[in-house]
Amino acid sequence: MGITETLNIEAQFKKASSLINEGNQLAAIQIYKNLLDEKESERNATIKLADLYDQAGQTNSAIDLFYKYLDRNYDDDEIIKLVSYFLVRNSLFTDAEKFISKFQYVQDENMDFLKGVVNYHINKLSISQKTFSNFIKEYKSSELIPSVLFYLSKIYLISSQYDNALESIKKSIELSPSSAESFKVEAEAYFKKDMYYHANESIQKALKLNPSVIEWRHFQIKILILLDEIKKAKDKLNNAIDKSDSSAEILNMIGSWHLKNKEIPEANKYFEIAKGINSKI
Repeated sequence: MGITETLNIEAQFKKASSLINEGNQLAAIQIYKNLLDEKESERNATIKLADLYDQAGQTNSAIDLFYKYLDRNYDDDEIIKLVSYFLVRNSLFTDAEKFISKFQYVQDENMDFLKGVVNYHINKLSISQKTFSNFIKEYKSSELIPSVLFYLSKIYLISSQYDNALESIKKSIELSPSSAESFKVEAEAYFKKDMYYHANESIQKALKLNPSVIEWRHFQIKILILLDEIKKAKDKLNNAIDKSDSSAEILNMIGSWHLKNKEIPEANKYFEIAKGINSKI
């Protein structure tokens, strides 16, 4: 390609970028579509056009675009990695498994991590566990290690291996102490071991980092009831009750606590509230 054609392509990309800044995505999309026809601009145009489709919520259009590009450029490892991540990010785990298997010769720590994540989400837990265990051995200094340990802990929890779950999540927290989700998993592991005091400490840390997850607040209330901290549990009911099964469960637990302590009117009050929620579910 001559210098004139090269300069024209560069000018078209700059024009498309300016149009996007002006809010005219449709015109930019048309420019990128035209640039797909040029071999020298096809790759860059594919990435930029897929990004616009993604921002517009047209996930399938972005995926189709990438697939068409790879039909003609099957050896572009970086695009293969990008598409793998794109599929996982959009929770298309079945599609991701097929895609990653098709290009299994593309290997690095990011691809190995995505393989573990995909297999976790399609319930191939033994494969996921093996993938993550091998990851730790092969990529000891990877920045992804905290996330790998997090997923391993969740797999151990599902498999009722609570000590292993605790060991993994503690290592993950040590390396990444600002992950609210990790403290939630730690709380679950303690809860499964009937270590409610420690579970409460962990869920408090999770909620301090992310107080907006109502399911976590329900979990904390449940723990407080089991700790016989009924006043603290009831104090946390404000703005925590919705129409979910989880709300009905904790209200019934409070009712049962009062019933056990022979406080019948108070017990019936919470049973009635729970019944009202159940009738709406």
